[in-house]
Amino acid sequence: MAQIYFLRHGQTDMNITHMLQGRTDTHLNDRGRQQARDAGRVFQQKGIVPDIIFSSPLTRVRQTVEEALRVQNLEPLDLTYGEALVYQGAKIPRVTDQHLIEMSFGEVEGIPMSQLPDDFAEIFFEDPGNYEPVPGAESYHSLLKRCREFIEYLREQTRDGAPLSDKAIVCATHGGVLHGMLVLLWHRELADFWKQQVLNCAIVKAELGDTADEDTAEFVSDGYTGDE
Repeated sequence: MAQIYFLRHGQTDMNITHMLQGRTDTHLNDRGRQQARDAGRVFQQKGIVPDIIFSSPLTRVRQTVEEALRVQNLEPLDLTYGEALVYQGAKIPRVTDQHLIEMSFGEVEGIPMSQLPDDFAEIFFEDPGNYEPVPGAESYHSLLKRCREFIEYLREQTRDGAPLSDKAIVCATHGGVLHGMLVLLWHRELADFWKQQVLNCAIVKAELGDTADEDTAEFVSDGYTGDE
């Protein structure tokens, strides 16, 4: 039976300054690297050695994967999915997947929350059903659509007899995407999108059923606030 884990990236300087990062390609700071290593120790303590990693293309996620693997003296190797299925080496196949990239915030990326347009934060976080994306930004509908596509992809690839049916899978991603995955896995409404806190380097285990209505998920690690 496949084991599926979602991992949020570690802390960046934009996390500290409370900016919407979106698809801005930031790097982990020192604390973020430590958080990633701590997440790696969680995997190690639970005896989880990934067989394959699906990753956002953004640097902060890729660095999180690398730091987490280093705890078990492992390294990722960037491959296509087809190459990953036949790879026999000692490194861990890492497949970049655009479904896991962060939600785009368009023209408000990089702006401190305190300087966002009037009512933006209130509507975006408290009333997502009425959020209208600013120019260049992604809608909640689009985000949930690609989250659903990725879950269905995993479902097909982990069915009995499928290539990943008995593999340990880590999906390394972002806060917005992981919130979207939880809305779907927990069968919640859009209004509840941000109700569950998802800290840096939180780890969520997903259980996929034969159909979406049987899916569920639970936190393996709550992650880190940055005050540790």
